[in-house]
Amino acid sequence: MRSPEIGPKRFNGKSIIKRPLTLGNPLKLPRVLLVSPIDASFVREDTRLLEEFCDVAPFQFRDWRDYPRLAREVSRCDLVFCWFATEFAGVVAVLARILGRGLVLVSGGWDISRMPEIGYGSLLRMRGRVAARISLRLADRVLSFSDWSADAIRRLVPRSNVHRVYLGVDTDRFRPSRKENLVVSVAHVSRENLARKGLVTFVKAASLVPDAHFCLIGHNWDDAVEHLAALTSQNVEFTGWLPDEELRAMLARAKVYVQASFSEGFGLALAEAMSAECVPVVTRVGAIPEVVGDTGFYFPYGDECALAEAIRAALHSTKGSLARERIQLQFTIENRLRELRDAVYGAWRVPQVDSRRSLGSHAAVERGPR
Repeated sequence: MRSPEIGPKRFNGKSIIKRPLTLGNPLKLPRVLLVSPIDASFVREDTRLLEEFCDVAPFQFRDWRDYPRLAREVSRCDLVFCWFATEFAGVVAVLARILGRGLVLVSGGWDISRMPEIGYGSLLRMRGRVAARISLRLADRVLSFSDWSADAIRRLVPRSNVHRVYLGVDTDRFRPSRKENLVVSVAHVSRENLARKGLVTFVKAASLVPDAHFCLIGHNWDDAVEHLAALTSQNVEFTGWLPDEELRAMLARAKVYVQASFSEGFGLALAEAMSAECVPVVTRVGAIPEVVGDTGFYFPYGDECALAEAIRAALHSTKGSLARERIQLQFTIENRLRELRDAVYGAWRVPQVDSRRSLGSHAAVERGPR
């Protein structure tokens, strides 16, 4: 049930949403506890969007010692907004149900994956499967990253209330500049991602396209970068982690973006690169085709020769503008803001108040001060 609304709220200079008007307390905003196990850019972006129409309290869950404080914070909020259907989310879901709090759960990646071929996914463990089923079943709204993720969630928990809500890209910040023969991929450089993100394939393909410069951008988590360095040619650069401004500048100059993954629940870095008019060269797996559509070039996972051929075609392609148009149409921050608002007010259990007092308060708002 949607509450009445008052006054337009502006976002990036545009009227996007309206503040809620709840009978009996016309200026009350939902108190939202945002719980996540990581400090990631997409979590920070959702925090910023929720703050447009909620009072938000961020909570980064680290380990079991956080459970007592987490329980106290759940009791103080109106609604929990939780990222990932992992073990802590199962506890959050039970607490929210017991305490009568709404729960919006964002899911669709590692938390609902089982990929023994590459040793990836929370569902490889019994505890992960139990936690995912509990949290996905008890959540008032489950927001999947993509249709591919939504299908995976429904296979796992057929009765989950899942809605596909794409991640959003700020197309004003991710813009193109003068393009160079630069090929970019963004990923944490770790042993796990050598296979999952196709990093070995990426660096091997570089030796087959010597007239382009290749950059792998991402934090070096372990000794994986040394392993990759032993396979690379002179036209490959490992930049390590880059500040947001430098990352946007790199994508603005790059002609091609490569996503060589085994699977992706969405691919936010890919979408950001497309917004900067990078021509996407990708595998046809997971949600990647949903993001790219027909604006890029596809190659089989693990095939560095096919990747090199696709990169050469992309370097001479004019599809970059089509890629940006696709992001502007389907994957904007404004779209996600509207969807988040609908999810929160759909899950928020507004306390019932005396109808006569509610109507009196509402009338007072309509009349204004005397």
